[in-house]
Amino acid sequence: MNTNSKLFLLLIAVVFLLYLLRRCPGNDKGVTTRTTTQTTTTIHIDTLIFHDTVYFPTPYKVVELRIDTLYIDTSRTIREYFTDKYYLFTWQDSVLKATGDIKVSKNAIELAMFDYEVYRPTIHTTTIITEKSVRRFFFSAGVGINYSITQHRAGVELLAAIGIKRQNIHIGYDFINQTPRIGWQYQIK
Repeated sequence: MNTNSKLFLLLIAVVFLLYLLRRCPGNDKGVTTRTTTQTTTTIHIDTLIFHDTVYFPTPYKVVELRIDTLYIDTSRTIREYFTDKYYLFTWQDSVLKATGDIKVSKNAIELAMFDYEVYRPTIHTTTIITEKSVRRFFFSAGVGINYSITQHRAGVELLAAIGIKRQNIHIGYDFINQTPRIGWQYQIK
């Protein structure tokens, strides 16, 4: 055998051994274990310090795709990986308005901000208070017909009244019987 055929057979043997080593069950890359990592995030806003624990679970199944890298634009893939992308979504209802701003950088969510507004219905109540006005002071004048029991005759009198709040004082004079009259009255209702 010549030297070229020996090198060719040696190259085929090395490729076959590499293939067998890669397919060996001890080196299986598809096997994953379930682990959960815990990250503590501290957010500083002005003088407020807020601690929150965020759990990042690992996937329970990983499927690797064998991709022929001949047709992949590597520079575009790298440029896409280091590009920061911002996503904005809004949702609005008659009671609630929610907005979210998400920044994706290096295939990971780097920043997520959520804001919401709760719309409460405005109720206008109009209260009308009416007060009954009580006359504090009044003066009245008039005439009246009366009957005197002691003299057994009818009479005509001139009357005047003065009122203070709920009390009335009546003053009158009968011209036929020639008698004065005075009285007091209290308004109950």
